[in-house]
Amino acid sequence: GHLTIGAGCVVPAMTRRLLEAFRDRSWASNEGWRHVRTQGLVHVLGLLSDAGVHALARTMVHAAQVAACVEVPRIIVHPVLDGVDSLAGTAPALLAELRASLSGVAGVRLGVVQGRRWYCDRSGDLELSRVAARALTGRVELPAFADERLEEHLRSGATEASLPAHLFTGGSTMLPGEPVLLTSHRADRARQIAQVLAETQKVLALVDLGKGVPVEHVFFPQSPLDRGLAHELTRAGISSVRIAEKCKFPHVTFFLNGLDAGIEGRGVCVPSIPEQEIPAKPEMSAREVTQEIVRVLADPNECALIANLANLDQVGHLGNLELATRAAAEIDGCFERIAGAAREHGWTLLVTSDHGNADRVIGENGQPFGSHTESPVPFFFQAAPGARARWISQTGSLANVAASFLSALGLELPGWMEAPLVRFTHSAG
Repeated sequence: GHLTIGAGCVVPAMTRRLLEAFRDRSWASNEGWRHVRTQGLVHVLGLLSDAGVHALARTMVHAAQVAACVEVPRIIVHPVLDGVDSLAGTAPALLAELRASLSGVAGVRLGVVQGRRWYCDRSGDLELSRVAARALTGRVELPAFADERLEEHLRSGATEASLPAHLFTGGSTMLPGEPVLLTSHRADRARQIAQVLAETQKVLALVDLGKGVPVEHVFFPQSPLDRGLAHELTRAGISSVRIAEKCKFPHVTFFLNGLDAGIEGRGVCVPSIPEQEIPAKPEMSAREVTQEIVRVLADPNECALIANLANLDQVGHLGNLELATRAAAEIDGCFERIAGAAREHGWTLLVTSDHGNADRVIGENGQPFGSHTESPVPFFFQAAPGARARWISQTGSLANVAASFLSALGLELPGWMEAPLVRFTHSAG
């Protein structure tokens, strides 16, 4: 979503690129397989998810199938259970589907299974990632996995995201130096585990993960986009300020800039609380982020600001109505301050979201619903004093946001960019 917001047009998703490479068999001819074929095995490690936010279960299956196609004789698949992006409680069905999909693949067996809590951490606390890594590399004793253990865990009220590591019957862990392929198609929640695994393993990845994964070990490297909102701001000689707490800072820099964190803008990164502390503090760092926003709005030398308030996404994933209500109340108070400062200092305010989440925290079955929703997201604006605005369309997509932002700045819109949702007319001077 943030990539599309910043691009100003629809950007083909990495999942489509992966699917097409599997279908046309170009994945099988990728040079990356050279690094595993010589060792005679590969560990396939990824998020068992049907949501497609950070990874897809079918990509794990495709990776195993391609490995068998290129004659890798031993393939060990290590699924990481989701329950955050995927609907909580769906892991048993997804595991059954994974087993069925892998049943006809030569040389495949299952290895370690665990929840995403440790695997997906992006806080910078490497010790959390090492919990997952120690299990995968056999440095701790693992109980045997059985479907009943997972069902018992879910009946306790916990989600699959916190399932401790188990070893499948007949499965194996990673020996030092053995290659492991990470199947995430988005980098932010895979970088940390990649860095830790690289301390003992040869790590390969579908996308660039930074530390520990040399570029020659990346199957599908992504190039930064050559056009978008950041490029238009640079062309106009405008420097924007980007503000978010740490857990969402890449979303207003790297993703919004078209996979190039440093192309444009000055960043203000506010510290985040650890994810495990969010239930005790659903307010997170919203007040601190708001304070930074208000400070920029009051600065007469600034004219463009892009910010993110993370609460309703991060708290929405918990599937807890009381916590989501507290988070929403906090955001209401923050927006009141932001809107007031925008009016006082002559700014136009545009507000939207990249996806739904806290609009639905309880599912139809009465169980917690922590996944992103497919509901339309709102887009609204508060015009600056002296600016007139008219709706071009009251329906659209995230691809229309960039042009609306440029219009608010009084800039000319490039022909390739999707039309704005609202057009602003500025008074002289």
